[in-house]
Amino acid sequence: MAISSSTATLLSFISGVWIPATLFCCIPWVQRQMFYLHNFTFFPGKWLTQPERAGFLKNQVVPFRITTTDGERLFAWLIAPLGVYAKNADAFIQQQTDTDVEDALAWKLLRNDPEARLLIYFHGNSATIAQERRTIEYRSYSAGASEHMFVLAFDYRGFGRSTGCPSESGLLDDAEAVVDWALNTCRIPPGRILLLGHSLGTAVVAGIAHRYAINLRVEFASLILCAAFTNAANAFSSYSIGGIVPVLAPVGMFPAFQAWFSRRMVDTWHSDDRLAEMARACSRFHLVLVHAESDQTMPWHETEALFQSTLRAAKHACSDDDSVQCPQVIDLGEAGRQEFWQSQSRNISKTIAKHGGTYSWSTLDPSCRRICVFRLLLGRIAPHPSNTLCLTCFTCWLQRSSGFLR
Repeated sequence: MAISSSTATLLSFISGVWIPATLFCCIPWVQRQMFYLHNFTFFPGKWLTQPERAGFLKNQVVPFRITTTDGERLFAWLIAPLGVYAKNADAFIQQQTDTDVEDALAWKLLRNDPEARLLIYFHGNSATIAQERRTIEYRSYSAGASEHMFVLAFDYRGFGRSTGCPSESGLLDDAEAVVDWALNTCRIPPGRILLLGHSLGTAVVAGIAHRYAINLRVEFASLILCAAFTNAANAFSSYSIGGIVPVLAPVGMFPAFQAWFSRRMVDTWHSDDRLAEMARACSRFHLVLVHAESDQTMPWHETEALFQSTLRAAKHACSDDDSVQCPQVIDLGEAGRQEFWQSQSRNISKTIAKHGGTYSWSTLDPSCRRICVFRLLLGRIAPHPSNTLCLTCFTCWLQRSSGFLR
């Protein structure tokens, strides 16, 4: 039987377990082991070189490697959408297995189609890109635009078959290598690239988008963050083991102790600061936040805090715009609620779903998914009825934002 978060926090406090647990988590090696969980690989996530065993068609997925600037080799999948596969089925089937990525049909179709879009998927902690629930997500994302939406998924250093050990700087270098491959090898312009992160991946998305936007003035079509957190210290103090016991939750009850704990984070992952700076500096900023109230692993108030801090920064940047208004609140009934804010070329959307079970999956109308995905890619989410319907559908197939596997 589920217990409320306040009751669980109280029980954790009374037990006193949080004190040694907090001190234990101050050890850098322990922090990284607990935060990344990169040594936990779950069957069938080991089937990295056999994507057909995960339900894909022959040669629909191209396994390959991307080399980082510091010499690590990342294992990646380039996934062709079913609509593209159907039009070229014979060529896909006849293609020799283990073909080099730049000779693969999927790569050529992505590079040569001016209408192709690329969704780069940044997964959460533990397991690999071949973990079952993630492969289901890839198919769902591309289903929204089955003739144009390619998916690029990769394992961070230290995960699966990727070399190295994870760290904040390392994962950001990994993300840069992957984005650079998309921009310069595939020659996909940033306006046709969407960055989607889940849990840990939301911090990587915020970090790499910030690096490109602030240092290189490169802005992507949209950023989508599912089950996000503000920073690593808050993630630790909010995280619940098995979605039940928030061992470190009492740390957040004492601001001074929380500040002390934050200073001992080796990898800080300040998504709140990075998103706020982008909201102020970017000429075109499109952010979508999605979380579930029933997320027992990473509480939804972390996404709420991100929304509020980013919104404040965006409003400050638009202080000279007389048209700046408060966010529009949209009641989605049992689907949850949405808040949307827009000013000129900046828009920020937050959807909090009421339900988001780990193993549930919604069957969606393909036309709604198609409209939603394209609106996200083109930065055209706006708070009128038709778009609200599409974003609601989008929320449905991202509701699975809770559970142990992040």
